[in-house]
Amino acid sequence: MHKTLLKLTPAALLLIAVANNSHAATNAEITITGNVTAATCDVSLSRTTLDVGNYAPSDFTGVAIPIPASQAKGKFTVGIENCQTPLGIGDTANLIVTGPTLAGNSNIFNNTGTNTGIMLSLSSSPNTYITSGEKLTVATAGDPPAAGDFNGKTLSLTAGLASTSTLAGIDIGAVRAPILFSFNYN
Repeated sequence: MHKTLLKLTPAALLLIAVANNSHAATNAEITITGNVTAATCDVSLSRTTLDVGNYAPSDFTGVAIPIPASQAKGKFTVGIENCQTPLGIGDTANLIVTGPTLAGNSNIFNNTGTNTGIMLSLSSSPNTYITSGEKLTVATAGDPPAAGDFNGKTLSLTAGLASTSTLAGIDIGAVRAPILFSFNYN
């Protein structure tokens, strides 16, 4: 019996070693997106990060009313370039704005879990705030359509900090608002 046990010992050790190395692997997922359009343009930003500054709760003047950022801090442009020639007269080049927003406020962008976020407006319409999913027209094709109708066209935007709460309930903390501008041809 002692000999049989000695013969089985290496097999048992091998089985234990293999069993310890066969842990379940983790899974990973990637979401890949794309879009097929009748004509294309590249989207460009004047800056890829924008710090609107530091503010105290007393700087907020009301619910969903942005603190006006200084001209230098709150302004940026988004544009289109490397565009194909539009297919028809009056066709439009648009940007669709998307990003995480605060519950019940589709125009206050934030993904940090605080009750403060960023509100965007076109500089030409400072009191009209852009919502997630909104389509902004950048350019319209002329007669006859030409690549220059879209190439190099920009929109000027202003960003400001806003809250969904009143003075006493404003969360202290960092705000991060990843906002995506996607090209749309119509």
